[in-house]
Amino acid sequence: METKALLDKITAGQAQVISTIQAEAAATVAAIKAEATAAVAAIEAEAQAAAEKAAAQISRATLAQARQAGSLAVQTSRRTAFDDIMAAAKQTVVANDPEAARTFEDKRSQLELHLAGQLPA
Repeated sequence: METKALLDKITAGQAQVISTIQAEAAATVAAIKAEATAAVAAIEAEAQAAAEKAAAQISRATLAQARQAGSLAVQTSRRTAFDDIMAAAKQTVVANDPEAARTFEDKRSQLELHLAGQLPA
């Protein structure tokens, strides 16, 4: 019977060691899983922040381009209107008089300089 008791004692000791190893392994797996989940969440948060930043930057750039295009369109339309008005005025005032044409061009140059000084920078 001593052999049987010795075998039972060894089996019980091994079962205890096996259960301890299994518990430690389960705890280690849980810790690794928690770390991996936290790392994935951090990476996803960083990616989301980077995507939002890139979208905001693209939006600002697009808005700036639209503003610039709008300003250019306004300036172009003002210049076209001014040129049309001056062409009609020249045709009416100058007729075929060279002296009147020179006077008209001088006054037009002065007016353009004056108006250019009033434009916002």
